[in-house]
Amino acid sequence: MEKLNAGLYLHVPFCLRKCPYCDFYSIPVKVTKSLEKNYLNALKIELTLLKSFLEENFGIKRISFITFYAGGGTPSLLSPHFYENLFDFLAKFFKFSPEELTLEANPETLTLEKTKAFYKTGFNRISLGVQSFSQRGLKFLGRLHSVKDNLKALDYILKAGFKNFSLDFIFGWKGQGEKTLEKEILKASEFKSPHFSFYELTLEKGTPFYQTFKEKKHWIGDKKLIKFYYLIEKTLEAHGYKRYEISNYALPKFKCRHNLIYWKIKPYLGLGPSAVSRVENLRWENPKNLNHYLNALLKENRLPLKIVESLDNYELAKEYIFMGLRLKEGISLNLLKEKFNYTIPEVKADILIKKNLIEKRKGRIRLTFEGKLLHNQIVSFLWKSLCN
Repeated sequence: MEKLNAGLYLHVPFCLRKCPYCDFYSIPVKVTKSLEKNYLNALKIELTLLKSFLEENFGIKRISFITFYAGGGTPSLLSPHFYENLFDFLAKFFKFSPEELTLEANPETLTLEKTKAFYKTGFNRISLGVQSFSQRGLKFLGRLHSVKDNLKALDYILKAGFKNFSLDFIFGWKGQGEKTLEKEILKASEFKSPHFSFYELTLEKGTPFYQTFKEKKHWIGDKKLIKFYYLIEKTLEAHGYKRYEISNYALPKFKCRHNLIYWKIKPYLGLGPSAVSRVENLRWENPKNLNHYLNALLKENRLPLKIVESLDNYELAKEYIFMGLRLKEGISLNLLKEKFNYTIPEVKADILIKKNLIEKRKGRIRLTFEGKLLHNQIVSFLWKSLCN
């Protein structure tokens, strides 16, 4: 392979305060000019070393980045100048003309001037972590911003010229009812955001919420959660949004192109601590430690690879099923056989069809509404059913 077309992910591990439900790698820190400079220098070294790594392992001589996504943490804590410098470096040493450049942002970190500068720098999509349009919800989730901050940030985004942006919500928090959730959705829809993400609040190991609530959301049962999922889908579809992925809804032509790279098992490179990369059957991960990451690059001039694994066809087939079934179109049984040499026995698929958990059409299987509620369990069942 001489040429690689890939998505590029940048993990920004900095945040103002760690949220009690968050299990992503992030550290509360004041972002100074010195920290920005060190982080930028480390990223440039990582990119240079990655270029050599890919040529040595895959014979790749040309790398084209087709999407860029800054996630975190809180990427909007970094200055527009930081990203401008990074983009200049990428354009100099790679083919860097992505159609989609996404910045995750928290409302309390934006000003009109800063939002305009992000747009001028090259970002054409913002993923805004509003999380809730209820003050009660924001307080329970431990967020630093208010509903007023949400409204201000949305005003900044529109005035800065962004036509493509996503509003990201967490639902299922303590005290939320159907009426509250519907009111939040309707309020958010007034801003005509082309994209919405709705993530169910989950208690992840190692988080304060996991300890506080003793691993169980005692305030919400399965029946209520099902009603929430149905309400979100029904309300958004009435406003023209399609549920193209389990947690994501978009107007036509506004699906997140970068995330589709993950869900469709295409190549991507990750920069920064905890970032993951995958090219062909090789997957690697950076350490979840900023100091280790910076030391490896700035002092030792080496890639800070923590995990490097070569995936066999079985592991790739499992990944295809897991990711593909998150999408509305599901997975191709022909591709599963031709590319990975694995099949799902009809008798096993029929079990799920009879329970109205999957649909089978034209050589593809996809999850029903009920199936989406049990994605992980269905995936586990299909993994065990695989044969070659």
